[in-house]
Amino acid sequence: MDSLSATASIIAILQLSSTVVGYLNEIKDAPKDRAKCAIEVANLNSLLTALRFRLEEGSSSTPWHTTVRALASKNGPLDQFKQALEQMQNRMAREGKIRKTGDVLIWKFKKEEIAGILGRIERLKILVQVALQMDHILPLIYQSKLSQAIKDNSGFIQTQVPTISSGLSTIRQNQDHARLSKIKEWVSTTNFPAQQSDFIGHIQEGTGQWFLNAREFAGWLHQPNQTLFCPGIPGAGKTMIAAIAIDHLLKTVQSNSIGVAYVYCNYKAREEQDATSLLAAILKQLIQPLPGILEPVERLRRQHTNKGTKPSLKEISGVLQPVLASYSTVHVVIDALDECRNDDHTHHLFLAKMRELRAWTDLRLMVTSRFIPEIVGEFREALSLEVQASNEDVKRFVAGQIYRLPKCIQRDTALQDMVLDKIGDSVEGMYVFKAY
Repeated sequence: MDSLSATASIIAILQLSSTVVGYLNEIKDAPKDRAKCAIEVANLNSLLTALRFRLEEGSSSTPWHTTVRALASKNGPLDQFKQALEQMQNRMAREGKIRKTGDVLIWKFKKEEIAGILGRIERLKILVQVALQMDHILPLIYQSKLSQAIKDNSGFIQTQVPTISSGLSTIRQNQDHARLSKIKEWVSTTNFPAQQSDFIGHIQEGTGQWFLNAREFAGWLHQPNQTLFCPGIPGAGKTMIAAIAIDHLLKTVQSNSIGVAYVYCNYKAREEQDATSLLAAILKQLIQPLPGILEPVERLRRQHTNKGTKPSLKEISGVLQPVLASYSTVHVVIDALDECRNDDHTHHLFLAKMRELRAWTDLRLMVTSRFIPEIVGEFREALSLEVQASNEDVKRFVAGQIYRLPKCIQRDTALQDMVLDKIGDSVEGMYVFKAY
């Protein structure tokens, strides 16, 4: 049977089922079986409509078409369902003819008859669902199993269809993961999550708690569209504080509805860190494996891949908008903004774009930087919390490094306390607490 014949069978069933549902709606004082029949027929109709258009759109020479067309074979699932619908239509039409004008139909079906009809609907519904899931990714093993299920659409279907569905689900998930990875790598080649893991791995446990407990940080966490500016002198530990804040967000805030993204600017890579690349890095981290989110990015990727070009700041900003809109709140942490490229006024341009994007979601921005007047001026109205080494953090760090000191100090707690006090008093707010 060719695709046209299969499509014709589906169209005939759709027309017939519409008539039957019309009869069902006219029946007076019917039992629950009537409503169940109407609902199941309507549900199956939506699946058959999707299958019809899938058959019409694709190539009739594909293995998928060959397998699915078997649904419309003689005495196959579609044929059986059509016979069940005709049985219902004939019974209800006959009842309607012998009644006077104005009378309503009365439910005349036995429970056994309805059970048989519902069974046919359920078997066909399962087969159509599997066929739609398979689409054009159907492996040979599943083609064979579905073909057998169509031929023997009773007991076999109960054991094999779940296996087919599970296998297809795994295949689709793997394909979606590969597609997402490919898109992300095109959007940005940066790997800030790897840097984040490295920073957190070297931070002395327990340090930076003063920052997480600060009222300014709490205010930033809980106020919509808030900005937190964290300036500090060189060596104050701004990057470590950023890493601690990011780690806190990832562990306590991030979810399917709350996004977290971050960027580590570095003067060694400043040529590559312009406003466009910073936005692209944020986009890469916020992309979700949802069709409505991925499709605009995928279209942009194909467009530039075909031309051998790169997307502009406007284009990256454009595809970032629906991504942001998929979240209720997004936290973005930018570390060392002063170290990114600034020959094109990156600081101002990037921050201006971030503020524009707040129209799409509750966007909360945290930025660390040295005291650069041009940058400080951008945050006159923001919350501000200066980053500086605290004595508590310094002592905790040094205590964790005692094993590196001479044996005489390791054996003498009094000497250890003296070392802690002297170093804590001498750092003057400039200390990078990394446990190398």
